[in-house]
Amino acid sequence: MSTVINNSDINVNTSTFSAGEVHVQLEGLSKQQPKSLQLKACIRSSDDLMELMLVHNALINHYGQQLVIDLEIPYFPYARQDRVCAVGQAFSLQVIATMLNSLKVNSLTTWDAHSPVTKKLTSAINISQEEIIASNQNLVSQLKDRNTILVCPDKGAIDKCQAVKDKFSVSKIIHSVKTRNPKTGAIIDTQIKADDLSGKTAVIIDDICDGGRTFIEIAKKLKEKNVKRVVLYVTHGIFSKGLEVFDGLIDEIYTSNSFPQKKNPKLNVMDFSATANRRSAK
Repeated sequence: MSTVINNSDINVNTSTFSAGEVHVQLEGLSKQQPKSLQLKACIRSSDDLMELMLVHNALINHYGQQLVIDLEIPYFPYARQDRVCAVGQAFSLQVIATMLNSLKVNSLTTWDAHSPVTKKLTSAINISQEEIIASNQNLVSQLKDRNTILVCPDKGAIDKCQAVKDKFSVSKIIHSVKTRNPKTGAIIDTQIKADDLSGKTAVIIDDICDGGRTFIEIAKKLKEKNVKRVVLYVTHGIFSKGLEVFDGLIDEIYTSNSFPQKKNPKLNVMDFSATANRRSAK
């Protein structure tokens, strides 16, 4: 189920018609209107996005326009296409933002959005990387260890990495520099700006891992510089090539529960809740 109404007895049932249309049926609707509802949507496909729109519509039709809905979307879809990069391309994030802005919601919360343009287009509350990391004491302890170094994977992650370094008082941060083929975008070279790293634990942090090529190349360079262990943290673990691609290179992986995961001895899934996080901060 991609859409969950967290603080009620309402269940979301979905089906698909023969022509491909998504159908939503809400069960457990009460006659008495609740003051507010928390709607969490884990969007993995266009059908999931349509399901969210239909669930919202069904709630408003039943309870009325005065219903207060707080919407949470852990992984914000299409955030990687945050501008028009070439003639003829769509500004995908703008399209999704327009759709979501049409919903009547009290607040929109997302986790570690890939692009700051997301907040500009939607006014979403963005749960920061360091807030999510803070929910796992084991990872926090590793970051605070004096033998740990933080690895920033590319220019786009500099601000987020610096925020993590400051939050957890990490002793040192080093940077990776990627060179891409200007025509294909493929990574053709990776360099680590550091000398010998013997005895160190290197923690690479980023928001998304898809196929993992960036982290594989960084891990290779870290091993060449004699690091003792390599740890990877990504908020959103897509892992489209599986975790086997990291064998012999990355010793431990942390990710949030924004995507469903298969059990793996090197994988630590952090059961993060934005709602619980906000409550504990008060």
